[in-house]
Amino acid sequence: MTDLILTGASRGIGAALAAALAADPAWRVFPVVRTAADLPRATTADLAQPASARAAGEALAAQVEPGAVLVHMAGVWPARRELVDGFERAYATHCLGPLALQAPLLASGRVARVLVIGAGLMVKGRFRPDRTPTGADFSSVRTYCTTKLAQAVVMRAEARRWPSVDFAVVHPGVVQTDLGDRGGPLGWLLRRVKRSWEAPEVCAARLVRLLAVPRWAPAPGEATWYFEEEAQPWPPQADAAAAAVAEALP
Repeated sequence: MTDLILTGASRGIGAALAAALAADPAWRVFPVVRTAADLPRATTADLAQPASARAAGEALAAQVEPGAVLVHMAGVWPARRELVDGFERAYATHCLGPLALQAPLLASGRVARVLVIGAGLMVKGRFRPDRTPTGADFSSVRTYCTTKLAQAVVMRAEARRWPSVDFAVVHPGVVQTDLGDRGGPLGWLLRRVKRSWEAPEVCAARLVRLLAVPRWAPAPGEATWYFEEEAQPWPPQADAAAAAVAEALP
């Protein structure tokens, strides 16, 4: 049995993946949720608050067995700028929180693999170290793209820092969830468009197959970029943003 830590496990793709893995005796799932949920072995943490995320990581490091898998699923697509402890919420949720959560887990040596649920839209990101972390360049569309780009970049750097850990970042597909839902005419249009997108359960099945791949990274210290289930070259935007994202980290 392999232990799997899953953030964002209470809704959308996360809930579908948690349900799929719970039905498989090969996995023991440790959900991480922002608000208390009736899920076995659940840990509550707000990934927009690094202190909360780190505390959750420390608690989980004492519970999971060596060889565990960490899946960063939690994500937000904000409609307006919101600061949490001085940082824009999407940037904190996608970058600072995951780094804080995994730091004690990686240091403990109990996590062997890290899978990051990224977004193909990261190619539309434009990271500015003097503006993006605080949302000074906030856009109801581009902020999501930019912070997912930053998440992919920091996880590539983490792969270099932890060469014994198998890292991958995946665009999971175009999935019908409540991510990005909002009111008004734009929200109405988006809900209509989403009707043609695939169900979370279809995406979850894809991720289960990806979790079964024996190794993602081609070599120690590298991270693989997957577009759904296909390993592809990293988009050039990830290389271009690397220095700017590193400059912005606290």
